[in-house]
Amino acid sequence: MSIEEDFVFPVYIYDEVLDRIKYFSNNSEKEIFGYLIGNILKWNDKNYIIIEDQLYIENAVHSNRFSTSQIKGKAGEYEKTFKELKRKRKNDNLRIVGWWHSHPDFGCFLSPTDLHTQEYFFPESYQVALVIDPIRDEFKFFTLDKTSEKKYKAVSNAIILSKR
Repeated sequence: MSIEEDFVFPVYIYDEVLDRIKYFSNNSEKEIFGYLIGNILKWNDKNYIIIEDQLYIENAVHSNRFSTSQIKGKAGEYEKTFKELKRKRKNDNLRIVGWWHSHPDFGCFLSPTDLHTQEYFFPESYQVALVIDPIRDEFKFFTLDKTSEKKYKAVSNAIILSKR
């Protein structure tokens, strides 16, 4: 594959962020999830996002009735944590650019519940879903696609190596 001069991936993620998500996912037998935090940037008239951090939803509880996780906690609790993260990083431009969740040994795809979550809570064209399968050691990014029969599509990504 040849890379053009103006080639840009739709999603960039720092390796330390992906490593933390993998760590949380590897240490839970149930589905878990959190928010993807980053920035929207533009280069040569192409938009892309950089995922700089994540917020793990510690108060998510597994629901046997729905076979998925539900958020438990007070309204505004996560917004407060997000504001603290922005202040800590000294970056008021940070925003929620999507969400991540695990599919332990299910593979990487968006289930009907995941698709509903993406459509309802993360409908912007720049917002993505990261699905990670810790058992199969796989991960994929997805975004909405109204032209597709599935109503979503996988998007390419690149991992940015952190200065360690």
